[in-house]
Amino acid sequence: MSCNKGYFVGGLFVGTIIGGALGILLAPSSGEETRRKIKDGAQDTFGDAYDQAVEYGENLKEQLQDMTDSVTDKVNQYKNQIENKIQEIQDEVNQDIEELNEELEALQKEDGEAVADAAKDTVDAAKAAADDAKDVAADAADKASDTIDSVKDAAKDVVKN
Repeated sequence: MSCNKGYFVGGLFVGTIIGGALGILLAPSSGEETRRKIKDGAQDTFGDAYDQAVEYGENLKEQLQDMTDSVTDKVNQYKNQIENKIQEIQDEVNQDIEELNEELEALQKEDGEAVADAAKDTVDAAKAAADDAKDVAADAADKASDTIDSVKDAAKDVVKN
């Protein structure tokens, strides 16, 4: 669609120049009056072209701003999805740790110290894995946030220019 608009604007510009030149050249007038008409026609044509260029630039800037807003919204949606998934994982890990602690207490009461020590080691390993998972999730959230900031900054730079 924007390609067709470019052809239309170009055709309008060329048509204006050709029509103005033919009108001036075919009209019966003196040399001085014809030069004045040519000068006025050229000024009008270039003024129109300038106005069209400014309008096109403003439209392009609006389109870029719309795209920037759209990209920002999508990135924020993905960030929120990632953060929600991280929270779900953390909640599941915490629940698993609580269940393991309960099992450990039950084993300590039933089977004695050897089994309890083995279960405690398992719980400790699960806690370490949970901590690692939290660290990875936090790093992923930080990277997503950094990416969002980079995209926003780049989009703002494009819109400014």
